[in-house]
Amino acid sequence: MPKQEQIACIFCGKSVVRERIDLSKYENWDVDWVVFQVREMLPGPGRGHKGKSDGKYGFPAIREEGLSILQMKDDAEYGEIVEAIRKRLIKIVKAYIKAGIIKRTELR
Repeated sequence: MPKQEQIACIFCGKSVVRERIDLSKYENWDVDWVVFQVREMLPGPGRGHKGKSDGKYGFPAIREEGLSILQMKDDAEYGEIVEAIRKRLIKIVKAYIKAGIIKRTELR
């Protein structure tokens, strides 16, 4: 039986086929990145597949409506989301420290 290796996101558990992961993208991160996206719901099958809608299909992000974690933390509407992300990040970092994957000195 064929097998496929996948990597699961440590935040949400979404899996991606190992060969499709670009590890260089893991080195780039900025606190101003848009983490809350608003997407337009266009006709068609979605998920990036072409439909019969004159080239407009899927769920494209509306950049000007997205929010960074910094913008979200200052808005009470997103407080629960920010807190959940914060708690998850702390759990991950603590687990990596305990496992010896991260050293406390690296966090300074």
